Amino acid sequence: MNSLDILTEASRKGKLTHAYLAPVKPGTDVDHYARELGRVILCSPDDEKCQKKVLRNAHPDFFRITVLNNNRKISINQVEKIITGSSYSPQEEDRKLFAIGPAEDLSREGSNSLLKVLEDPPDFVYFLLLTENPNVLLPTIISRCQQLPRGGMSSEGMREILRDRGFSVEESEYLMEVVNERADLLNELPEEDLSDPLERRDDFLSEYSGVDLVELSENLVEADSYVERDVIAKLMFEKIGESGRFQLIVSSEKTQKLSRDELAEFLEKGLHLYRQSYRKMIEEAGSPGRVSQYGSSLEKVQLINRAIESLKTNVNVQLLMDNLWLQLANRGSTFKRIKG
Repeated sequence: MNSLDILTEASRKGKLTHAYLAPVKPGTDVDHYARELGRVILCSPDDEKCQKKVLRNAHPDFFRITVLNNNRKISINQVEKIITGSSYSPQEEDRKLFAIGPAEDLSREGSNSLLKVLEDPPDFVYFLLLTENPNVLLPTIISRCQQLPRGGMSSEGMREILRDRGFSVEESEYLMEVVNERADLLNELPEEDLSDPLERRDDFLSEYSGVDLVELSENLVEADSYVERDVIAKLMFEKIGESGRFQLIVSSEKTQKLSRDELAEFLEKGLHLYRQSYRKMIEEAGSPGRVSQYGSSLEKVQLINRAIESLKTNVNVQLLMDNLWLQLANRGSTFKRIKG
């Protein structure tokens, strides 16, 4: 049995353990794999709504703990926040889950602090520790976790699936972009998106390239094709910087018609776009220290990351999107804080 099967069976029988250690195959998209396993631990087996929220990293009871910003390790401060957060009851489910990983990124102090809550967690708290190398973890942490079989789906694994379906290398790379490199969404792609995806992309580019930000936003809400949404989303993030304040606010209003899950998926497009821009600038400059412009892309990545995290809470979506659009366009904002 693989890890998903083991967790599904344990969940159905009401025999989930409070801490799991999940070794991952090298090259696995750890964030995606954390959500794949996390949806089974956190959600009831038949609760598709809950599972979709976890897969989109939009569930208020699912917490991903990774290295923050330019830190090299998961700090003791982050672990202390886990300990504090574990004392509060879940918002929507009977459980709350902290998915930590790669767990080898835990600092020594953080590891020692984590032991306290692993030893005696509240009844509703669960932990998932993901790691490529369990041997580097403290033996006392390993002893407090049930170890799962090594698993995961890497980007290369997704490429192999697509190649096996008959897609070319270029088509495979594009379809991975369309689903934000999420293996679970591959099976959701409609047949029309799988038929000549590059040709469909080019057709949509021709259709929407001259369209302004507001009209793009309207079409985004109405689009029922993954490829169409991908093209529109990328054009929107490219046009934000050249749009006026009025257009930005109207565009923000239009995007608020998306569900929170759809909005998170849309924002992930911008996240990937700005990350690529950031990496390209660094590569062309030779090192981050020699670039002055690259900080703008990094700041946009951080802004969108925070927005996606905020969607998991009781945030006011209107203020969130207004604020985000204005900040991404460097138009300033009248909103200093975003509260639910």
